[in-house]
Amino acid sequence: MLRKANFVLPGLWKLFPVFCFAFICIFNTEASAQAVKRISGKITDAETGEPLPYVTVFVKLPNHTTKGITSDFSGLYHLVAPLASSDTIYATYVGYLQAKKPLPKEHTATVDFQLKADNQLLKTVTITPKSYVNPAWAILENVVKHKNENNLEKLNSYEYESYTRLELSVTNISDKMKQRKVMKQILPIMDSLKKMAGDDGKPILPVFMSESVADYYYQKNPQQKTENIKRTKTSGVGIEDETLISQIIGSSFQQYNFYKNYVRLANKDFISPITDSWKTFYNYELTDEHDKINGREYYKIEFKPKRSHDLSFVGVMWITHDDYALYRIDMSVTPDANLDFLNKIRIQQEMVQPQGTTAWIPEKTRITVHVSNIAKNWSGFLGKFYLSNKNFAVNKTYPPAVFKEPLTMSDDITKQDESYWTRNRPEPLTEDDKKVYHIIDTVKNLPMVRTYADIAGMLINGYYRIGKFSYGPYLYTYSYNDVQGSVLRLGGTTNKYFSDQLILGGYVSYGFRDKRWNFNGSVDYIFSRKPWLQAGVSFTRDLGQTGYQFENFSKNNNVFRASIRNGRITRRGPFQQNDLRAYVQTDIAREWNAKLTVDRRTFDPLYNFVYFSPANSQLYTNYQVAEAIGELQWQPGRRLLQSSKINKRIMLGEGTDNPVVTFRYTHGFKAFGGDFSYNKFAANITEKVHMGIFGKGEYAVTGGYIPSSLPLPLLENHRYNFNTMRFLEFTSNRYVSLTYTQHMEGLITNSIPLLKELNVRTVADFNVLDGALNDANGGRPSTPRRPTRNLEGIPYVEAGYGLENIFNFIRVDFLHRLTHRDHVDETGALPSNFAVRVSVQFRL
Repeated sequence: MLRKANFVLPGLWKLFPVFCFAFICIFNTEASAQAVKRISGKITDAETGEPLPYVTVFVKLPNHTTKGITSDFSGLYHLVAPLASSDTIYATYVGYLQAKKPLPKEHTATVDFQLKADNQLLKTVTITPKSYVNPAWAILENVVKHKNENNLEKLNSYEYESYTRLELSVTNISDKMKQRKVMKQILPIMDSLKKMAGDDGKPILPVFMSESVADYYYQKNPQQKTENIKRTKTSGVGIEDETLISQIIGSSFQQYNFYKNYVRLANKDFISPITDSWKTFYNYELTDEHDKINGREYYKIEFKPKRSHDLSFVGVMWITHDDYALYRIDMSVTPDANLDFLNKIRIQQEMVQPQGTTAWIPEKTRITVHVSNIAKNWSGFLGKFYLSNKNFAVNKTYPPAVFKEPLTMSDDITKQDESYWTRNRPEPLTEDDKKVYHIIDTVKNLPMVRTYADIAGMLINGYYRIGKFSYGPYLYTYSYNDVQGSVLRLGGTTNKYFSDQLILGGYVSYGFRDKRWNFNGSVDYIFSRKPWLQAGVSFTRDLGQTGYQFENFSKNNNVFRASIRNGRITRRGPFQQNDLRAYVQTDIAREWNAKLTVDRRTFDPLYNFVYFSPANSQLYTNYQVAEAIGELQWQPGRRLLQSSKINKRIMLGEGTDNPVVTFRYTHGFKAFGGDFSYNKFAANITEKVHMGIFGKGEYAVTGGYIPSSLPLPLLENHRYNFNTMRFLEFTSNRYVSLTYTQHMEGLITNSIPLLKELNVRTVADFNVLDGALNDANGGRPSTPRRPTRNLEGIPYVEAGYGLENIFNFIRVDFLHRLTHRDHVDETGALPSNFAVRVSVQFRL
């Protein structure tokens, strides 16, 4: 036994150094783990709750250095700090006040930051000697020089899969708002919102959240693009069709190309920080020449505009060293920018360079839009957009079938499958994101909230829904004019809850002065939604106005159509009519739609009217017509949104302002009760032209020709776009007109101190008409003193100027009549050659 023991002990003794080494390693590992602190957290904007990427989080070390890390695109950070570091952790980022918090004593802890904006950023002034050469200038010069190689527009084609998330919330809930009954039902939720906002953040109430996944394809020649939405998930208050949201916020609507000189945002042109004329509009500072991100060095450049009221940005960008490409950008619209209601717009973007190209394509984009309180006791709104792209492919050749439709949706687009989202989200939902979904589901099911949503829908759409019937438009409920007196009207239409194809509508009204009942009834049927095919028939007995008799090419809203039923309509040529009409309209191609209308109506004038027809030598004091109207319209860049729950054709312009061209032919039949046989030809082109710092121009060119001999009410009675022209003053059977408006934004007013502070903008108008009237047209004048209605070879010209954005809504134009200034009316009175037009408009 003793010999055996002696044999074992020497063996164990030989293994003793191994045990010691292992023990030391384990001890050192444990000691190392205990020698550091692991701090994680999320950094957000204190006001909007948006995640803040690229924020530097650091602690101070005893040797007067720092240990830091940068937050990722989602605002998350993970800092490993030595135990010997200070007891404070800091967060700092350009445009925000530095924040600090106590460093927890635990070795693993969570510290979230809510950073407050530094509103003094734009007010700082840097004075440099004339001989100073800004090191950022050479970098910007190279950025512009290498635009063609880095711009994604050089690609023949590209594709990617896109994930999009949208969140809408109510912000700045006022004390008065909290006292309302609807808010008292929501206040118990506010406690959880405060916890989500953090110690320094403001709680916001989420009311809508949407996610979608889509495949996006683009081809340069011929230029085409398409999007296939594969899945969408939506939860929100007052949402009729969740698929519409995914179509509106798809990736094609959130593409921002900063290599262009101007970035289109909120339908306005903002100056890109890497515009070709960068030195004219921006100041730059190179803050880090060797900023390392994932092992690669970048130039880090801060920028701010030279004029804070311009439509421009303030922020920071990262430029690659080798090819001077834009890699990252984080910027906001300047707080003083000449915009209405938008308190904040922020864009953050990261680019990626796919294999096989030198071009860079957006990989991640986040957009935050904050709509400030429109009125003192109103709440604001906050929109957060997040876009993540992957699976890039470039310069592929696609068969034409890929671009047959601008947008398609999969059959299971709204399928409820949480595992799908777990697999396809670029990053999992945080606990706060899950709470958002829960809060929205809770809020939208409150009875009072649903009532408020219905009221909001009425204000937007003009109808108030009760079950299967929607009453309205409410703007027509009461009107007053000098023919009918006070007019009460009640009407409405069926909605999707009645049928998603059959639409019944109508109204009845009564004038208390003329003691006459008027009414309308209509039946419409949607045969197909893709392509859109709709037909309908209607009968109307109501008052008409010669000055507004024929449909103008411009699309009028309910406010305008309701307004012309008021006032002194005797000067507009009132008449009573019975109108039986039928139509069919369809989309015949991707950008073409057609409409055919047949119409039989009477004309019983309420003013002195006599027409002697040279065709049959007959005298008319009233008449009736039967006609067919064919209309063909080309709308490049537009697309039809697909909805099975909304009974109307919804067109979207994809953020473009391409021209809209319309052709119209009308034939009158001397049959089916018609008194005249005639032809009418007309065409119109309208377009909005973006001009960068010079603002935006809007023009419409209209031409028409009526070769037939007709009474004046069936000819073109010019008035619609000429503010200094009297009703029924000029008539033509062949004509061409141009109306032009130039919105100059803040080009002039941003340099005038008082106007600059009021955020008003200048606007200019120019309208011209050239037309002629054959002697055979119009018949005998109703009175010998009636002056000629013929322009007689002299174009009618008016020009004006004005201010818009007065108190955010009001526009005032001062218009001058430049020709036909001595054209008297039937009483011998001269025209007023100056007019002031006050209008209400909504422009950001």
